[in-house]
Amino acid sequence: MKKLEQFFEKKRVEAKFKKAGPGKKLNEENKTSTENASQRATPAARQQPAQSAQMAGQAALARMDAPKTGDKKMVAAKAQMIRDMEKDEQLRSNQASGGSSSGASAQAAAPVGYCDNSAPISVTGVFFKCSLSERLVPKSQLNEHIRECLMVQLATDALQASASMVHSFNKDKDKLQVGIDTICKYIDNVCNNPGEEKYTKIRIGNKAFQDRVVALEGTEEFLQSVGFQRKILPHQDGEEDFFVLCEEMCADLDKLRISKDILTSSEPVKPILDRDLRVFKPSPHGARFQLPEEFYNLTSEEIKREQQLRAETVDRNAELRTKAMRENEEQKRMRRYRYCLLRIRFPDGVLLQGTFHARDKVSSVMEFVRNQLVNDWQPFVLSEAGGHKLTEENSTLAELKLTPAAMLNFAWDATIMAEIAASQGSVQETEYLKPEVLLLLQSL
Repeated sequence: MKKLEQFFEKKRVEAKFKKAGPGKKLNEENKTSTENASQRATPAARQQPAQSAQMAGQAALARMDAPKTGDKKMVAAKAQMIRDMEKDEQLRSNQASGGSSSGASAQAAAPVGYCDNSAPISVTGVFFKCSLSERLVPKSQLNEHIRECLMVQLATDALQASASMVHSFNKDKDKLQVGIDTICKYIDNVCNNPGEEKYTKIRIGNKAFQDRVVALEGTEEFLQSVGFQRKILPHQDGEEDFFVLCEEMCADLDKLRISKDILTSSEPVKPILDRDLRVFKPSPHGARFQLPEEFYNLTSEEIKREQQLRAETVDRNAELRTKAMRENEEQKRMRRYRYCLLRIRFPDGVLLQGTFHARDKVSSVMEFVRNQLVNDWQPFVLSEAGGHKLTEENSTLAELKLTPAAMLNFAWDATIMAEIAASQGSVQETEYLKPEVLLLLQSL
């Protein structure tokens, strides 16, 4: 066994010597190595492969590059990723040339085609109908207008007006609920412990009262409308401000319970979005829009921040995302738009325009159009430019990606029209909008 190992070791040594090349004496001039180096420096010209060999090589490379059947989804995902990156890069270049002003920033952040400065002004703004005054108010002035209306109402119906103030002016729902629960607890303590003076007083400097009640707008007006009066009373070694329930209300527990019910059942003032109905003559600019900033759910500061994060967005798109990640990003995209401007083009070219919430459903659009028709009983269909019909009436405009603006085409329902023609022999197809609506006709 030992001899066998020695034999193999000898063979391995011989193989190493053969790989090392021919031997030489130590005193021999390094002539051979110089010649070999010069030979290596000038290699022989490579012979051009034959045409058949080139074709075979190209075919082999094509087979190597061709995706396997199982990789088709991966290839499609990468292709989509590249398209997304190209779109983001284009948007970045548009933003870079948009200027530094807030208006220019808003236009740069808006999708291409919706802030077309060369297009006619699509709408002057977003307007609401106040349910308290029945007046049309621009969105920018809406909160102040509601506040003025409720302050006027305080003189005639203080309890209801102050409860509406609490619900309308405090947007944080969690803090609002905590504040309402705290006020209700004060009222319950009085009702459940009649005659006990300590429950009729609220120390205003109390930290819990400051954090939960005073921090909410309208709560002081509500407490005063219930019957709490502001007084300075002795407390410990000094004096402090208190809300003290008047004797009349301490004796009328039923009225106290009613005031509690009013607070808990009240709702915020809900202004109604005005459709801002407009009718335009046929125009080649019907699919071009110039929208005001109110249509976007971004402030100037948020737009600047979004521009700074655009590079990060490109990097994120370079990664393959899960379905949950894509759905989450889609939800954020839908929340970007507050309103939607729709134009409905009739077969005669006339354009009907209306403003909607991004969360409004297709059924709201159908109702809006139907109210303007001469034959409002007659079924019709609305379709996008590509021919896709809006048949899902419970889908929102944001879900259908119609935000922030879109052009829709109007047509009578072909099936119903055929049935009418069969029963009556003829049908009127060219009469669409009511005469009073056509009085609003203007050039775009």
